[in-house]
Amino acid sequence: MMQKETAQYEEDKTFARELLCNTIKIKEHTLELIKGKIINWEMDRIATADVIILQMAITELTEFPSIPIKVTINEYIEMSKAFSSSKSKIFINGVLDKLITDLTESGEIRKTGRGLM
Repeated sequence: MMQKETAQYEEDKTFARELLCNTIKIKEHTLELIKGKIINWEMDRIATADVIILQMAITELTEFPSIPIKVTINEYIEMSKAFSSSKSKIFINGVLDKLITDLTESGEIRKTGRGLM
């Protein structure tokens, strides 16, 4: 590997580790947030992949202030297309849309800098 590729790999690995650790750390909180937005659904009826994707997206939204909201939404919708059902992207987008409004109003999403607000 070239030095630039190695540096990018290390950066990606660090991000993935941070995302995983933070997702686990705030797991109960993210589950409660999700439950609050799926009024007509039981958690055990939602695909496990969808729950994990939502938890990771919430973590990225709240714990990574340098990542724009639109980037997070797009990445996790793409992830749902690859790892879940054909209808998951609509579900994920709907839940995230509702959560982003609430989390922004409550101050849990704090994005600063050009293009992040």
